[in-house]
Amino acid sequence: MKKPMKLLMSVLVLSFFCAGSVFATDSDMKGHDMGKSDKIGDLIHESVVDGYMLSYHFMDLRDKKTDEKDKKAMDASHNMAKKEMDKPHHLMVYIMDKNHKAVLKGKVGFMIKNDKGDAQKEMGMFMSKGFGTTADMKKKGVYTITTKIVLGDKKLMDKFDYEMK
Repeated sequence: MKKPMKLLMSVLVLSFFCAGSVFATDSDMKGHDMGKSDKIGDLIHESVVDGYMLSYHFMDLRDKKTDEKDKKAMDASHNMAKKEMDKPHHLMVYIMDKNHKAVLKGKVGFMIKNDKGDAQKEMGMFMSKGFGTTADMKKKGVYTITTKIVLGDKKLMDKFDYEMK
């Protein structure tokens, strides 16, 4: 009678630990939920250049619906009081290397052209695990965004169109 009871208790204890590890693994994956992000703004474009994954996020600083997290990140990165009027749009690029690790060092430049060919050249500054800048995209139309990224001796170029409605 003792042997079957020990066997039953052993199975129950083992089941308890196995179930616990399943739930622990599930909670570890919560940090990888792609629906929720620490990134500033809305995703507008993704691309892969030479194995590096680039994701672009955009935020209109005039938008009253801006998330408090985004506002705090912007305030912490630089003072937006004056720039908000002249350049009310914030553009971020987040870079991941071939091993899916965030690239945190480098130089990023943006050239943003409106449909008339007027260009704005802006340097990106490191913030919130990405590189961001402000721009004036107040006029409706299609803007061509060209990004130059220098990571040591590696140079990446990316280009895409974004429509302001």
